[in-house]
Amino acid sequence: MITVTETNGLIFTGVAASLAAVAFDPVAALELSTAGPIAYCLAAIPHGPFPGRLLATAAVALAGLVAGASRREIDLRARHSTLVATERRRTELARAEAELAGERNRLGRELHDVLAHTLGALSIQLTAIDTLARTAAPREKLITQIELGHELVSTGLDEARHAVRALRGEAISLAAQLERLCELRQAELELDGSLQELDADTTLALYRLAQEALTNAAKHASGTQVNVRVRFGPRDVTVQVGNTRPAPAPDTPAALRASGGGFGLQGMRERVEQAGGNLQAGPTSDGGWRVAARIPYRRGNLGNCSDGSDR
Repeated sequence: MITVTETNGLIFTGVAASLAAVAFDPVAALELSTAGPIAYCLAAIPHGPFPGRLLATAAVALAGLVAGASRREIDLRARHSTLVATERRRTELARAEAELAGERNRLGRELHDVLAHTLGALSIQLTAIDTLARTAAPREKLITQIELGHELVSTGLDEARHAVRALRGEAISLAAQLERLCELRQAELELDGSLQELDADTTLALYRLAQEALTNAAKHASGTQVNVRVRFGPRDVTVQVGNTRPAPAPDTPAALRASGGGFGLQGMRERVEQAGGNLQAGPTSDGGWRVAARIPYRRGNLGNCSDGSDR
């Protein structure tokens, strides 16, 4: 009976010490584990040598503590790994959602700008055609305006294609785009420096800036001389759009005031800053207006280009 009791007591002591080490911190587990051996030894004193039972009980309790502490450490590591993995997954999901939202905003902005500029210009053209038709203008003038309307539609489709290519990260020639834009808006284009093939984001930002600046010039300084200058420097590219002082004129037509992409100066600045550059805008000394943007070359730029053709 004593042997059975001693064996069961040792097992109970070891299990209790192990469970204490798993459930509590090391100090608390040690304090709880000592209670079992002390009680067991006190109860076993009348039945035999005290030192032997004490050593056996202490050894079992120590073994239980070590086993329980090892188990607790494994559980803590597993819990920590789970928490880290969960937090990493949350971070990845948040980043993916932010990138998706940013891409949606970018796509929506490009579509808005393309449609607003194209449809705004086309609205003005249709108004002019309607005016010529109602006033019985010469047939040649009417045909010229209709052809210009077709050209505006063609330009809008090209801009949509270029926007899609830019969203895909494909390289587009800035010079070629600006040449056609300036020809359509009857603005003077000046290219300075060795032509460079720019990355898609830089090209799109500078093209939209020139497009918006030319639209603003048509709105607020109709009939003035407008100049677009592109300078390819050794470290950056600069696009400057300026117009001379507007002469007093009748109010701008409502269709023209409503045209444009609603982009504005703040939108220009945001685009340029997102591309890593800066923008300056304001009146000139002669009473005109000037918008200038500078964007440093990126590593993604492809290098020199022999001509301004769109590749």
